Order: sequence, then structure tokens, then C-alpha cells
Amino acid sequence: MDFRISASDYAKLIDLFGRVSGTLEPSYRYFQIYYKRGLKFFASDGCMKLEFSSGVATSPFNGVYTVPIDYARALKSSDPTSLISFSAGEEDLELRTASETLTLQKARSSTLPAMERKFEFFSRFPLKEFNSSLNFVSSASVEGETVEIFSKKNETVLAASADRMVLVSVLEYEPKTEFRYSLQYVTVRHLVKALELLTSEELYAGTGISELGLKIGPLLFSICTDEADFSEPPSFFFGDIDDGIDVQRKAFLSALRKMTRLSKHGFSVLMISDKGKLKFFLKAGALRYECEVCDLVGDEFVAQVDPRRLQSVISRIKDSKIRLVTRKGNLLMVGRKSKMYLMVPLIR
Repeated sequence: MDFRISASDYAKLIDLFGRVSGTLEPSYRYFQIYYKRGLKFFASDGCMKLEFSSGVATSPFNGVYTVPIDYARALKSSDPTSLISFSAGEEDLELRTASETLTLQKARSSTLPAMERKFEFFSRFPLKEFNSSLNFVSSASVEGETVEIFSKKNETVLAASADRMVLVSVLEYEPKTEFRYSLQYVTVRHLVKALELLTSEELYAGTGISELGLKIGPLLFSICTDEADFSEPPSFFFGDIDDGIDVQRKAFLSALRKMTRLSKHGFSVLMISDKGKLKFFLKAGALRYECEVCDLVGDEFVAQVDPRRLQSVISRIKDSKIRLVTRKGNLLMVGRKSKMYLMVPLIR
């Protein structure tokens, strides 16, 4: 093995592999290099696997070379035009710049990383729109929870249930086949962070034997799926919401920022529509705080919400206005243009 890549491309690869592997499990913080019909790079978080088919020319070689990501970061250069050289001996791997050399002894193994590589692609999405939806629906979840992606007639739906919230995002791109996948929350967050780095415009999604495949240019993601049972969101998520009342997103977030400063992590507050006003109310020990958001002429209601989770969710809806609608004992908060929905149960 003997090849060179620019310092700028090297830095992008290291950042991408770091986001794919995450920080929760240090044993996955490495990437691998091998030859399989061309030069390949591989990274994983234990569930999501990424294979990058590089266009860099090199002679075929045997084996797999493993590079710890945190060691590789040491060679990131401030000069984007400089080169990083990779060369391998029988067991060792050497990375060089003009002034530095990183030698990894016993870096070679014989077994190629296992992952699904054949997928039946069922849909094509604008990458930024897909990632925005994935970011939204996973924004209130925690480790151990899941995110669903499934087909519904001529649309693709992403959904998650977190605490008392249900989040739904609808992508108006008709899939070729019916499908349903349940993805681990931690892996979804790794994927969101990884996709943020990419400049490609399109993403292809496909079904494998047991995994979800995502193809973005020379990048192939293969993602493990869970068998978790998630009830399909109520039908009113997909119905008419013309009877709702619009609230300025900016005013909503301003009030939530104040509530998060005053409340402890894990504390809930009340979101109240009463006497033509929308407000938040907090009571904790000797503290009582009420924050008026705006005038609201419509149904009166009371909902209990986690202000930090709600702030995280609302901040990801890019519409300038959030529509509030009551449906069957629930409050819907909707970004109409982005087709993003949040449901919380009413307590009155």
C-alpha cells in the first residue's frame, strides 16, 4: 500500500469517521483501510457501518490496516495544500507529512469488515431535507429509544416517541416499495452529525436483508435495525389543520429559553391557553414563575411539557410560525411548510 491524499481531504475523512463512530464507545474510535475493487475506508459505531470508496489510485494489497481516530487527528494540518502519505509494510502502517511521521505497529489484520453492500433502493431524497427531518424527530429522544422510518402510501414518514411526546416528519417522496425500519437513537444522532458534513445533494435509501442502506456518492452506510414495536401515529397527524392558531416561533423559543434558565433538568412546566393568552407556568419549591408568550384566541388547554426537550424540538422546526391545534385530548404543534409535527397529551 502506498498512496497520498491532500491534508484537506484527510481532515474531512477524520471528522467524518469521528462522527460515525461517536464518543460513547471508545472501542469503535478507529477507521480501517483495505483494497476491495479499489481503495476503501471503513468506520462504524457497532450498528452503523460506513464504507467509503476512494478514487485515489493505489496498487492492490492484502489485509486490513486499522488506524485509531484520535491518533490520526495528530496529523491534521493547518496547511490544506500539504499531503498525507500512507505506506504499509508487512504488519505496520506509516502516515507521514513533511514534518511528522506516525507509525502504527501490528496494524494489519486479515479479515475485511463485514457489512451489507447490496440494497434494493426504494427512494431518493434531497440530503439536507432528509437529514433535517431525521434531526427533528430524534431531537427529544434519549439513549435506549428508537426512531422509525416507514412508507405510508405516497410519502415517507419519520417518527419517534420520547417521554410524553410524539414527533413526526413527513417527506413527500413516494417510495417504490413498502418498508418499515426501527433505528437506534444513538446511531441516528451519529448519522445526523455525519450527514451534516456532506455537500452532496441527493441520498438514496434502500432495503437489505436486515439493514437499511443509504448511498451518497461514494459513501455507503449500512445501518442495523431493531424489532421495537412502535404504534403508527394517529390519523389526525395526516389530516387537515386549518382550524389551528399560529404562534410566532421566535416568541415561543424566547419564552422557553427563560423557562430552561429557571427550571432544573428533568423538571416539567405547564403550557396553558387561558383567557385569550398562551403562557408557561413553573412552580418549584418557593419559586413561582409565569411567562406570557402571546395572545391566543382558540381552545383553552393545559399541557405538561419538559421545557428543554420542547425547546430542542421547536428550534428544529424552521417555519417562522408554529400552528397549535387540539385533537382528541392532544395538542399538536406543527410546522406547516416543513411538515413537522409534535404531539403532547393535554391534562385539561
